[in-house]
Amino acid sequence: MATLTLEVFSRFQSATDANKLLYTPINDRLTYNHTRLYTIECEGDVDAARDYMRRVLVDTISQKVQEDGTPALSGELFCISYGIKKGALDLEKEAILTNYNGRKGLPFTINSLTITQNIYVFGQGDKEGLSSRFCKDICNPAIHTWSVR
Repeated sequence: MATLTLEVFSRFQSATDANKLLYTPINDRLTYNHTRLYTIECEGDVDAARDYMRRVLVDTISQKVQEDGTPALSGELFCISYGIKKGALDLEKEAILTNYNGRKGLPFTINSLTITQNIYVFGQGDKEGLSSRFCKDICNPAIHTWSVR
């Protein structure tokens, strides 16, 4: 079994005011940018699986993709990685798997797909306190799992 990771992000979006993510603005001058990380467990022709996922997930004109497992962005104060809990409805995941299941004769099998949203927050401040505040406003414990790095 092989694991593919594709972190997809906009070529044109730069970091913007992080207060957009919060219910109540803060005085800290923070910015943020975001990506989507797709983790695919597959068997068979890994190169064909990678090509398929790139065709399905990446708009080559407006997006870039990082595939080596290292973070797509750097220099952040912290990064919140969050995704949908198992058993909760994930429409994007369902759409991708429906597309995959509708294709016949693919030389690989997708065993699992995980989609993670990454919020990179840039600036100075108390990493622990600020990340806690952002997680409280961004992540819903009823449907999300998350981690901070």
